[in-house]
Amino acid sequence: MAAYWNVFRCPACNMCHGRKSFGHNCPHCGQKITESTPVVGRASNPTELRMKVLTANTPPELRQSLTERINDSEKMIEPQAKFSLAMGLTILRDSIDERGRITIARLQNEFLARGFETNTQAFIETAEAQGVIIRVGRGIWQFLE
Repeated sequence: MAAYWNVFRCPACNMCHGRKSFGHNCPHCGQKITESTPVVGRASNPTELRMKVLTANTPPELRQSLTERINDSEKMIEPQAKFSLAMGLTILRDSIDERGRITIARLQNEFLARGFETNTQAFIETAEAQGVIIRVGRGIWQFLE
Protein backbone atom coordinates (compact mmCIF):
# COMPACT_ATOMS: atom_id res chain seq x y z
CA MET A 1 0.00 0.00 0.00
CA ALA A 2 1.19 3.54 -0.77
CA ALA A 3 2.94 5.59 1.91
CA TYR A 4 1.04 8.71 0.83
CA TRP A 5 -2.53 9.68 0.04
CA ASN A 6 -3.63 10.64 -3.48
CA VAL A 7 -6.13 13.37 -4.32
CA PHE A 8 -8.14 12.06 -7.27
CA ARG A 9 -10.30 14.20 -9.59
CA CYS A 10 -13.22 12.10 -10.82
CA PRO A 11 -13.54 12.36 -14.62
CA ALA A 12 -17.34 11.98 -14.42
CA CYS A 13 -18.34 14.55 -11.77
CA ASN A 14 -15.07 16.57 -11.59
CA MET A 15 -15.09 16.38 -7.78
CA CYS A 16 -11.98 15.49 -5.80
CA HIS A 17 -11.57 12.93 -3.04
CA GLY A 18 -8.68 11.16 -1.36
CA ARG A 19 -7.55 7.55 -1.23
CA LYS A 20 -4.29 5.67 -1.08
CA SER A 21 -4.84 3.58 -4.21
CA PHE A 22 -6.88 3.14 -7.39
CA GLY A 23 -9.69 0.66 -7.94
CA HIS A 24 -12.54 2.18 -5.96
CA ASN A 25 -15.68 4.14 -6.79
CA CYS A 26 -16.00 7.91 -6.55
CA PRO A 27 -17.79 8.74 -3.28
CA HIS A 28 -19.69 11.54 -5.04
CA CYS A 29 -21.06 9.87 -8.17
CA GLY A 30 -20.02 6.19 -8.09
CA GLN A 31 -17.74 6.34 -11.16
CA LYS A 32 -14.96 3.70 -11.13
CA ILE A 33 -11.58 5.27 -10.29
CA THR A 34 -8.87 3.68 -12.45
CA GLU A 35 -5.18 4.30 -13.07
CA SER A 36 -6.12 6.78 -15.80
CA THR A 37 -7.96 8.99 -13.25
CA PRO A 38 -6.07 12.26 -12.71
CA VAL A 39 -4.15 12.60 -9.45
CA VAL A 40 -4.16 16.32 -8.63
CA GLY A 41 -2.22 16.14 -5.38
CA ARG A 42 -0.56 14.01 -2.75
CA ALA A 43 -0.56 14.20 1.03
CA SER A 44 1.55 12.53 3.69
CA ASN A 45 -1.21 12.29 6.31
CA PRO A 46 -5.01 12.45 6.59
CA THR A 47 -5.03 16.03 7.90
CA GLU A 48 -3.03 17.29 4.94
CA LEU A 49 -5.25 15.21 2.64
CA ARG A 50 -8.40 16.85 4.04
CA MET A 51 -7.00 20.30 3.29
CA LYS A 52 -5.90 19.36 -0.23
CA VAL A 53 -9.29 17.84 -1.10
CA LEU A 54 -11.10 20.86 0.35
CA THR A 55 -8.91 23.24 -1.65
CA ALA A 56 -9.21 21.20 -4.86
CA ASN A 57 -13.02 21.23 -4.61
CA THR A 58 -13.14 24.99 -4.06
CA PRO A 59 -13.56 27.24 -7.13
CA PRO A 60 -10.17 28.70 -8.17
CA GLU A 61 -11.23 32.29 -7.51
CA LEU A 62 -12.03 31.45 -3.87
CA ARG A 63 -9.06 29.18 -3.03
CA GLN A 64 -6.68 31.87 -1.76
CA SER A 65 -9.34 33.41 0.48
CA LEU A 66 -10.36 30.01 1.86
CA THR A 67 -6.75 29.02 2.58
CA GLU A 68 -6.10 32.30 4.41
CA ARG A 69 -9.25 31.94 6.53
CA ILE A 70 -8.45 28.35 7.45
CA ASN A 71 -4.88 29.26 8.39
CA ASP A 72 -6.12 32.17 10.52
CA SER A 73 -8.69 29.99 12.31
CA GLU A 74 -6.12 27.24 12.95
CA LYS A 75 -3.78 29.79 14.56
CA MET A 76 -6.56 30.74 16.99
CA ILE A 77 -7.37 27.12 17.83
CA GLU A 78 -3.90 25.61 18.09
CA PRO A 79 -1.98 26.31 21.27
CA GLN A 80 0.99 28.54 20.63
CA ALA A 81 4.04 26.32 20.34
CA LYS A 82 7.24 27.32 22.07
CA PHE A 83 10.06 28.09 19.72
CA SER A 84 12.99 25.69 19.95
CA LEU A 85 16.10 24.99 17.92
CA ALA A 86 14.50 21.80 16.60
CA MET A 87 11.47 23.82 15.49
CA GLY A 88 13.82 26.36 13.89
CA LEU A 89 15.59 23.62 11.93
CA THR A 90 12.26 22.24 10.75
CA ILE A 91 11.20 25.69 9.59
CA LEU A 92 14.60 26.16 7.94
CA ARG A 93 14.15 22.88 6.02
CA ASP A 94 10.62 23.87 5.00
CA SER A 95 11.97 27.17 3.64
CA ILE A 96 14.09 25.48 0.99
CA ASP A 97 12.91 26.39 -2.50
CA GLU A 98 12.82 24.20 -5.61
CA ARG A 99 16.51 24.97 -6.28
CA GLY A 100 17.55 23.97 -2.76
CA ARG A 101 18.09 27.55 -1.65
CA ILE A 102 16.86 29.60 1.33
CA THR A 103 16.15 33.34 1.36
CA ILE A 104 15.36 35.63 4.28
CA ALA A 105 11.93 36.45 2.86
CA ARG A 106 10.96 32.80 2.43
CA LEU A 107 12.26 31.91 5.91
CA GLN A 108 10.40 34.85 7.46
CA ASN A 109 7.17 33.77 5.74
CA GLU A 110 7.58 30.26 7.17
CA PHE A 111 8.14 31.65 10.68
CA LEU A 112 5.09 33.92 10.43
CA ALA A 113 2.92 31.14 8.99
CA ARG A 114 3.65 29.13 12.14
CA GLY A 115 2.98 32.06 14.45
CA PHE A 116 6.58 32.87 15.37
CA GLU A 117 7.75 36.45 15.26
CA THR A 118 11.45 35.63 15.42
CA ASN A 119 14.29 37.87 14.29
CA THR A 120 14.91 36.04 11.03
CA GLN A 121 18.21 37.75 10.32
CA ALA A 122 19.61 36.74 13.72
CA PHE A 123 18.34 33.19 13.31
CA ILE A 124 19.91 32.77 9.88
CA GLU A 125 23.20 34.24 11.12
CA THR A 126 23.23 31.73 13.98
CA ALA A 127 22.45 28.85 11.61
CA GLU A 128 25.26 30.00 9.34
CA ALA A 129 27.71 30.29 12.26
CA GLN A 130 26.74 26.79 13.43
CA GLY A 131 27.43 25.37 9.97
CA VAL A 132 23.85 24.34 9.31
CA ILE A 133 23.62 26.52 6.19
CA ILE A 134 26.19 28.08 3.88
CA ARG A 135 25.93 31.42 2.10
CA VAL A 136 25.94 30.93 -1.68
CA GLY A 137 25.14 34.48 -2.69
CA ARG A 138 23.86 37.79 -1.39
CA GLY A 139 20.83 36.92 0.73
CA ILE A 140 20.86 33.29 -0.41
CA TRP A 141 21.86 30.23 1.63
CA GLN A 142 21.94 26.48 1.09
CA PHE A 143 21.05 23.93 3.75
CA LEU A 144 23.81 21.45 4.62
CA GLU A 145 22.75 17.94 5.55
